[in-house]
Amino acid sequence: MQAKWIGYITDKTFDESDCFILHGAAAPYLRKKFNLKNGIKKARLEITALGIFKAFINGKPVGNEFFAPGWTNYNKRIILKTYDITDLLEKNNAISVVLGDGWYAGYLCILGRNRYGKYPLELYVKITVEYDNGNTEEIITDESWLGGTGAIKENDFLFGEVFDARLPHAECSLYDFDDSLWKKASVCSDKSEKLTVFDCEPVKIVGELIPECISERENVSVYDFKQNFAGTIRIKCKGERGAKIIMRHGEMLNADKTLYVENLRRAKATDTYILKGDGEEENMPTFTYHGFQYAEITTVGNVEISSVIGCVLSSDLKTLGYVETSNHLVNRLFSNIIWSQKSNFVELPTDCPQRNERLGWSGDAQVFSRTGMYNADAEKFYKKQLMRIDDDRRGGEIPDVVPFFGVAPFDSCGWRDVAVVLPYNLWQMYGNTEVIVQYKSMLEDFVERQLSTMDNYIWKDAYYGDWLNVDEETDSDVLATSMQAVSMRMIAEMFKVVGFDCDKYYKIYDSIKKAYRAAFVDKNGRIKGESQAAYAIAYYAGLIDEMETKNNIYKAFENKNFHIHSGFVSIRFILPVLCEIGLKDIAYRLLTNETYPSWGYSIVNGATTLWERWNSYTIKDGFADKAMNSFNHYSLGSCGEWFYEYMLGIKPLAPAFRRVRIKPYIDGTGKITSAKGYYNSRNGKISVEWSVNNGVAEIIVEKPKSMPAEFCFDNVKEIVQDGKKADAFNESAGLTRIIVNL
Repeated sequence: MQAKWIGYITDKTFDESDCFILHGAAAPYLRKKFNLKNGIKKARLEITALGIFKAFINGKPVGNEFFAPGWTNYNKRIILKTYDITDLLEKNNAISVVLGDGWYAGYLCILGRNRYGKYPLELYVKITVEYDNGNTEEIITDESWLGGTGAIKENDFLFGEVFDARLPHAECSLYDFDDSLWKKASVCSDKSEKLTVFDCEPVKIVGELIPECISERENVSVYDFKQNFAGTIRIKCKGERGAKIIMRHGEMLNADKTLYVENLRRAKATDTYILKGDGEEENMPTFTYHGFQYAEITTVGNVEISSVIGCVLSSDLKTLGYVETSNHLVNRLFSNIIWSQKSNFVELPTDCPQRNERLGWSGDAQVFSRTGMYNADAEKFYKKQLMRIDDDRRGGEIPDVVPFFGVAPFDSCGWRDVAVVLPYNLWQMYGNTEVIVQYKSMLEDFVERQLSTMDNYIWKDAYYGDWLNVDEETDSDVLATSMQAVSMRMIAEMFKVVGFDCDKYYKIYDSIKKAYRAAFVDKNGRIKGESQAAYAIAYYAGLIDEMETKNNIYKAFENKNFHIHSGFVSIRFILPVLCEIGLKDIAYRLLTNETYPSWGYSIVNGATTLWERWNSYTIKDGFADKAMNSFNHYSLGSCGEWFYEYMLGIKPLAPAFRRVRIKPYIDGTGKITSAKGYYNSRNGKISVEWSVNNGVAEIIVEKPKSMPAEFCFDNVKEIVQDGKKADAFNESAGLTRIIVNL
């Protein structure tokens, strides 16, 4: 049987003509009773929605994920989810599904509501029951379903949720629930041709935080969760029927310990729970999440709160890597990178989790992707984003925001490159060549689009530039052209490995290099503008050589008192390039600086996640521009890949680490005396640990024997491999201990 798409409008008077209204109508609940025979062997639920859904069967939730089915361009693709519901079924059953506005009809950034569609939100369900005797039975969405309202009175990602526990919620899925006042659902147009099955880790609760109450006055309490994160609050309470608990969320505090919310812009980030008044009650919002470290909780009426827990929400990705050092500040930086990744890996790679934005900015996604792939198994996560990019591109023009809904332009330098960088890193990190083949036409269209916009292989406009640099703008033409060189070389390498014609792209790269040097590089290797970013990207792209880079990038940092002034387009290149050209001491100095601008400056000022701007907060000026100031942004954390590839020295020489280089760049400044960590690659776990004592370093490397390694060490005093002393390195050794003079 073919399931139908159904919907239910909860408030026919709700005015959807005002797309800037701060809340939608009450959430629709859709319900169906059904009876089954004895001998159920297996049962599955196929379900999706225009909006987001939470399903219940016989009073119990289906699955433990949030915000299904996720965000896609609903005009092209709708993700179909499948659940095993065998254990939830009985002879007499009922299913209910509550629908939230989500990304489909909810408020998106500055453009308001209804960017994809209006009410009714729509539901698609197909239950298939297999019996022991081999017979099957199906229950589908059709005109026999009923619609009504329940506890969720308002819901929006940006503004929050109002939950009235006096009204039914999971109870709507009980067989004996009184639905006599419910109405028939309406049948909507068929959209089955848009259904797509995509296996990807769902958003789940991945951790819990217990806060400290730091301020109380009358009926208002302020809680500090000690960590900026994305998620919601789960409360336990008891009190009189109709009493309210109002929870406001924020990342920072004002001087008087009140909640700082100016940087949230129009996002209310406020949840309200209305008590049922029947003993102990527990609630956690269903259709919203917030980015916060602090919460202001206000009680109205007679109510006692017994428990406040922060529930961390993130796409449930497996951890692959970890790094720890002797330096507390560096460890905090690594932790901040991890927490910002968790906070912005909620269904898609977002820029921030708190203000009225939370979008899939392509520039942020590409610069952080390699770091993200080291920290976690993000293969499916990024493949899903690639699918969205392909859905929303206009030929070779790549949206600055994906999914695209009109909020930003296309084809900006550093943002458009996501179409190249994601498949390249998926290939390098996980050995995935399928994405190269799958998105061949997108890559070819990307190149043709870029060739149509060049001027003799010079690109004239970087649009955003090296975004959020500190008083050091990189020349727009320099930046745009060097980033084209990076992407063109990546495409050539990818096409070569899968057997596509790559000569064309290597030739384009060579033409870019020749044009770049003629236009921007003088006889002394100085690049027009002489910014830190220009030298780092140019060297990474192979546009200038080691000596040209070393002589001039040193001066670029010396002129800034050895502080980073680059923005986030270039930041991932800075530390690796400094190490590659023999300036690792500058890299470690930048890493451990505590004065502005630096990663350390944010940490000594209390950061538990990465800030959007180097100056999100300064002692001198206080909070930066409230119009754009996130305290939980992963872009500047793209240095995370350096932790693995240079500090630990684990770098792939063949995709998926089929062959690996072991070359740790050990700190010679004395600020870090030891480091250890691992990366669990597709071909096995690689661990590196080093320590320094009196100018001598001991390095211990452990890896699979089946993984060949190129060991790169100078001044070696002693080599012990698999328990035996050796005069030279055996690339197949499993355990290696090296002593070197620094």
